[in-house]
Amino acid sequence: MNALYDWIAGLAKAGRLPAIFEYAFIVRGLIAVLLVAPLLGGISHLVVARRLAFLSTALGQAALTGLTIGIVLGEPLNSAYGGIFGFCLLSALALVFVKRRAALPPDTLIGVFLSLTLGLGICLLVAVTKRFNIHQIEAVMFGSLLTVTDGDLLLLLVLGLAVVLVLARHYNGLVLDSLDPSLARVAGFASDRLDYLFVVLLTISIVVSLKVIGALLVEALVVVPAAAGRNLAHGTRSHLLWSVACALVAGFGGLALSSAFPVPSGGAVVLTLSALFFVTLGLGGLARRSSSR
Repeated sequence: MNALYDWIAGLAKAGRLPAIFEYAFIVRGLIAVLLVAPLLGGISHLVVARRLAFLSTALGQAALTGLTIGIVLGEPLNSAYGGIFGFCLLSALALVFVKRRAALPPDTLIGVFLSLTLGLGICLLVAVTKRFNIHQIEAVMFGSLLTVTDGDLLLLLVLGLAVVLVLARHYNGLVLDSLDPSLARVAGFASDRLDYLFVVLLTISIVVSLKVIGALLVEALVVVPAAAGRNLAHGTRSHLLWSVACALVAGFGGLALSSAFPVPSGGAVVLTLSALFFVTLGLGGLARRSSSR
């Protein structure tokens, strides 16, 4: 990776790239955007279609609980992925198990799990703050494109590719099950297996993205790209492409803002994405009015 950073820095010094690319942490942030945006942007339209937007919030809160569990078990503070992934996955699978057996609406059940994980996380956080400064977990809470390490990028690349490959293999079944579960069963797709599969893929996507977007803001990059893309889309495929495009634009915009101003990159990405939603809302309205004439 150092050879890549040196090559890009050489291009920046020669004037072929903006001067800001002389810094390796900017290049790492750019690579993180190129990996995270297609991953979360691509999965976002399925999250919305399956009405699991609230679940991403619950998993973000569960990540903080998983972080404290990982620290208690002796994991490094900056890479407590075992505790985070283990607790988030356990929470997601338990939620699907209860959802398929309870008569309550999914958003109510997610609210129950959100309260449970948040309460447990707060209690554990207070218990472990004697071992470290509370401000040390800000990177997990709010995310930072500018503090991403080579190890974070490698983990994001490997797990992101795995998620994309599995999603591509089961994409038709997931879309059909999202639109009409009974029709999916008739077509030979097992709805219960797709439910469990999707929450596992969503959990992996969220956990590997926490260092970039943060636990408190990850919901935005899982939901808003699909909402913005829907304003311009005319079908399932175009919805997917527009969702990815919106996530990429927001990622680049957030990186530029956090480089130019002293603001957290996760918050900058979310602000850019929110602004993009209203832009696409206006463009979509204009397109519909022009087509109706």
